[in-house]
Amino acid sequence: MNRYGPNIALFLALTAGCFAQALAPYEPATGCYIGAYIEMDPVVKDDVPRFETLTGRKHASYFHYVGYGQPFPFQWADSLKRIGATPHIAWEPNDGLDAVKDDEYLRGWVQACAHYGGPILLRFASEMNGDWEAWSGDPDRFIDKWRLVYDAFHQAAPNVILIWCPFATPKSTIPLYYPGNDYVDWVGVNVYSVVHHSGDVAKRAVDNAVQHVAFIYNLYAEHKPIAICEYAATHYCDASSSRTVDFAIREMKRMYQSIETRFPRVRLINWFSVDAVREGLAHNDYALTTCPPVLEAYRALVSPAHFLGRMLDTPTGPGGPAIALPAAAFPPLAGGPAVGPRPATFPRPSAVGAVLPVPPPAPSTTHPLAHPGIVTAGPNEVAIVVKGGNPAALTGRVNVEAIMGAALRPVRVRLELDGRFRAMSTTPAYFFPWNTDRATPGEHQITAIVTGPGGTVLAEAQVSVIVADRP
Repeated sequence: MNRYGPNIALFLALTAGCFAQALAPYEPATGCYIGAYIEMDPVVKDDVPRFETLTGRKHASYFHYVGYGQPFPFQWADSLKRIGATPHIAWEPNDGLDAVKDDEYLRGWVQACAHYGGPILLRFASEMNGDWEAWSGDPDRFIDKWRLVYDAFHQAAPNVILIWCPFATPKSTIPLYYPGNDYVDWVGVNVYSVVHHSGDVAKRAVDNAVQHVAFIYNLYAEHKPIAICEYAATHYCDASSSRTVDFAIREMKRMYQSIETRFPRVRLINWFSVDAVREGLAHNDYALTTCPPVLEAYRALVSPAHFLGRMLDTPTGPGGPAIALPAAAFPPLAGGPAVGPRPATFPRPSAVGAVLPVPPPAPSTTHPLAHPGIVTAGPNEVAIVVKGGNPAALTGRVNVEAIMGAALRPVRVRLELDGRFRAMSTTPAYFFPWNTDRATPGEHQITAIVTGPGGTVLAEAQVSVIVADRP
């Protein structure tokens, strides 16, 4: 998956175990900003004071969608500044990435944002991992364009907070689009609580939005603040033609109550207040203002002091006060073991001329180092990942897992540690737990053997890991 393979291991070794993190630009030391999308709300119709009267809370931010090629929305942004709210712009290159160039239009936007002066949340080309967007499909090209935009703003408009924001699914492609820690201010995610997917009553949702947030949080929260850029729970499901008020209240409680307890570095959550059925956008009604029980639940959920109604006026980072990120801040992935902080992909060489530090060579091992987290195997290949630790310096309890390529149809998967049998499974997930504190420090080999009908070997992989010296 990553063509910089060997360099990642040492990068992880150098950063593993570091739980103190400087605050990112405009990141509060504690708490979570609340925001909303109300431009299409059927009752308030973008009337911020009316929305805040109905919800009983001042909100820190509101967002609009702006197509790439359209002018900076000065009038709307200025109206928010006058009432102490921060504009959040979902800036979308709907004509594709060819339109994104270092030209007068981009520089004009940079100048407009700098002239505005106050903080601006800029969510450029979000949901890039979904094939429904015009800017999806080529991760390398997306990263090149993202970095071009990022550099332009950071050279002349430091008041802009660039939010890199995938959709919650598909998960497998999310890391492929990550531009690197040096090119992202905040990491976002768009996620919704629905009863059925795609308006199909046969596609009942069996997941929940908190699980999706946990996936993003575990990947990136050690390095970046997390923004839930779009969230809502449906109180009317078009697929089943039914009111789902109890479902909406249960799921929104699950989300908002988890932020303080499970996700302390979630710093922003926006409610998407739209009747998407009436607007022809989707198959769910998310409007807060048309359902009194849901509105009342929302009022209660955003009332605690943890939820902040105004953004900081000046940036606090990078280089600002440090915050502590305990291991408990990284919750378990759904259906999997608890994991420690996970580093993000090591930055690629810049497409726009920035010079990145050259990492030292990776430690010498007999086989390539195991992957440190999420990875996509080739169609007919098996990949080996270590969850919960740094493969170049393992300590404590980890899980070793074999990841199947999409074309593999295994009958049995065998996992070995240093040539000795550790696990065999006929169903996913294919893994074994390992307490590395009981292992000899130094290099160890892990083998995965995938067999099909009649014992035919379909794929095999062998990797190395290094167990750290104990103090």
